[in-house]
Amino acid sequence: MVFKCQEDSFLKEFTSKVVKCEKTKDPIIEYGKTIKFEGYQVTLENTILFPAGGGQPHDIGWLNDKEVLQVLRKGDEALHFVNEPLDVGTEVTQKINWDRRFDHMQQHSGQHLLSAILEKEHNLPTTSWWLGADECHVELASNVSDSTIQATEDRCNELIRAAIPVTVKFCKANDPDLAEAHTRGLPKDCMETIRIICIGNIDENLCCGTHVSNLSQLQMVKFLGTEPGKKGKTNLKFVVGNRVTKFFQRMLDREKALTGLLKNEPNKHEELIEKLQKKLKVTNKNLQNVLSELAQYEVDKIKNTQPRPKYVFLFKKEATPDFNRAICKGLENESLFLFLVSEEPDKPKEGQIIIQGPEEYCNALGQQIIDLLKGKGTFKHGKFQGKAGDLSAINKCKKLIEDYFNNSLS
Repeated sequence: MVFKCQEDSFLKEFTSKVVKCEKTKDPIIEYGKTIKFEGYQVTLENTILFPAGGGQPHDIGWLNDKEVLQVLRKGDEALHFVNEPLDVGTEVTQKINWDRRFDHMQQHSGQHLLSAILEKEHNLPTTSWWLGADECHVELASNVSDSTIQATEDRCNELIRAAIPVTVKFCKANDPDLAEAHTRGLPKDCMETIRIICIGNIDENLCCGTHVSNLSQLQMVKFLGTEPGKKGKTNLKFVVGNRVTKFFQRMLDREKALTGLLKNEPNKHEELIEKLQKKLKVTNKNLQNVLSELAQYEVDKIKNTQPRPKYVFLFKKEATPDFNRAICKGLENESLFLFLVSEEPDKPKEGQIIIQGPEEYCNALGQQIIDLLKGKGTFKHGKFQGKAGDLSAINKCKKLIEDYFNNSLS
């Protein structure tokens, strides 16, 4: 069956009759993420809401006042997922979320165009593609050079400016026109009536998705770079049309925010950040030297304390794991029970903990401390190093240690 959305991708409203309405617990898939769902799946005589297929996500919209959260294709039927039931036999008005649909049309038609140019002009066939919420990518069997990326982008935008028409042909099985068309993305059971998307004389591609009617509606294509794909393949990332504008706006917003923080001109951001990075590197080195000296000072102070303490409890907010490890190393032969804590800079309720000392003390206190702080890690060679999931119980740990040693000394 050819759905109404495939006959006319620009229809925004349509009336049709409810054929079936069944309860369902099938999950909703939104740009690859699974969402739990419990509601109804509605089948109509025909639909302008595109069911997911050919790499294109499903439409969303409304059946009367009931929101359509997902549309899936099952054989020659489109299943509309809604939270409330609809009576079989009633006429419903379908309305489409046009912004989402047109975005998908731009990305899908753009993919057809760039895949055609990559294959015909650079011998780089597309093996699959992905339409995400913010970005898209085509999967290529081999690496692609920067010069090829630029040449392909320039060629695509040249054809967009030329306003090449995009048309649809409907064919039957064994139609001779099928011999000239690619078969990327066509479901296996779409063989009764087959759609071919034609971009002028540039490309003919079998496809079940919705598309623009002229390349000028794509506005422009922008490549975002490459990343490693599956099994040694390469993903070439891109955006088309309105997504280019949104992408640029996000970049502009970040630039404005960065300009406010750095208090300089945007064309000097890179130079200033390089200077700041160098200064930060020197500052961190100096800080490590100071912390090393401070750790040695703490070690010497503890060793010179009279009478000699049985334990060391150290929780400094400015301490780092390296600082605490330096203290542990300096006191490892002193037969002291050590409990040292450092906070995570961006997660003040979490931190790093070290427990070290004679086996007797560690056996008596170690697990209790770990439980209080929701710690993760294990004792190894008489020392525990791990994460604390909740430092709010740090005072309870301090009292636990104080009580243990006060009682053991009395």
